[in-house]
Amino acid sequence: MADKEEIKTLEELEEKGRILREYKEKFRQMCQGNKMIKGSTVLKLYDKIEEIQREYEHLDNKLTLMEYNFI
Repeated sequence: MADKEEIKTLEELEEKGRILREYKEKFRQMCQGNKMIKGSTVLKLYDKIEEIQREYEHLDNKLTLMEYNFI
């Protein structure tokens, strides 16, 4: 049972990591572009990046706890 939960958590962690990389790349492209960007757009994207980072850290901590409990 723990193996299935660990696998599911790892898959979620990988997905959050992928989403986080996509948002960071989008943010980077927006900042490097020579076009005008509304401040609210930048702030929304930044907030989303922070949210995904918090979810990623939570999943990473959960996975670490599972590994310690397995030992």
